[in-house]
Amino acid sequence: MRLLTGVLCLSLGASIAAGTAGESKADEKPDNYLSRQFTFVVPYGPGGLTDARGRAFQPVLEEILGVPVVVQNVSGAGALVGINYTFSRPSDGTHIVTASGSDGPHAHSVLSDSNLAWEWEDWTPIGEYARSVLGFVAQRGGEWDSLEEMIEHVRENPGEVTLASIGPGRADDLYMLEFMEASDTLGKWNWVTYSGSGAIQTDLLSGDIDVGYLGVSRADMLDHPNFVVLAQGIKESEIPDDWEFPWPTVEAVVGQELGLIGASYAAIFVKADTDPDRVDFLRWAFEEAATHPDFIRIRSEFGEPALWNDGETARERLTAMHELLKEYKPLLEEHGQQ
Repeated sequence: MRLLTGVLCLSLGASIAAGTAGESKADEKPDNYLSRQFTFVVPYGPGGLTDARGRAFQPVLEEILGVPVVVQNVSGAGALVGINYTFSRPSDGTHIVTASGSDGPHAHSVLSDSNLAWEWEDWTPIGEYARSVLGFVAQRGGEWDSLEEMIEHVRENPGEVTLASIGPGRADDLYMLEFMEASDTLGKWNWVTYSGSGAIQTDLLSGDIDVGYLGVSRADMLDHPNFVVLAQGIKESEIPDDWEFPWPTVEAVVGQELGLIGASYAAIFVKADTDPDRVDFLRWAFEEAATHPDFIRIRSEFGEPALWNDGETARERLTAMHELLKEYKPLLEEHGQQ
């Protein structure tokens, strides 16, 4: 099964016509059921990319919802602790959790070794609001000028090159195994995992690791003073016309199409047994927030453009990834962390 790549992007800043010309989203506003605090769960610690995304939403959502919005960091186990926490809360639409294609409920329901209290069908995506691409990053001015050179060295000198990814327990584990299998380097890397990208960057600078697989689709990575992107994990078929990142794709480096490695999208999730009217309100509110000029400005300043894909588009994409992870899981069971 191939990961669906169709994206339904709404024009940012534009009114959305409904029924008759001139009828705007404001005319479609569902009833606001919120009368107290709304909690935006970030399943990682403060200061990281996911946290920055949540805090960009906070002031805009408070304006739209009319209640205090609290960004609550609940970290651990590659976002699983925060997802479990959100599932433990009442199904009243007062708690949502954000996650990506690598670490959302669709992924953990396949990859987790724990006996989860929920399945993928127990979650409803509200929508997607950011495109996130990971890539292979090395220290600028270091030993490696290209991923091809690094792969060749690994083939000839097993165990000499240290590769770091975020994990374990995320889809990144399978991304790395798929890459290693495609590049004929399975079992030949010194592969280590970290809880987040910040620690990977620190150890890249210190020289403790040679290359890390982390987020690269931000403007500051185009000419970063400390890091160089060797390859980006977006499919050739996914690259939009206005894509500003010039690095080679992982597919181009290994010379074949890949099933798992590709662009990921940050999404909002709510429990599936939440009242449908409340889900409709949340979808309206988050679309309003994601297309709000202040949110667009904050995301642009961070170097990661805002977007909005509706809940059905998110469900279709994430369910496709869920099925693909099940297909690839035997690779993890056979090889584990090489």
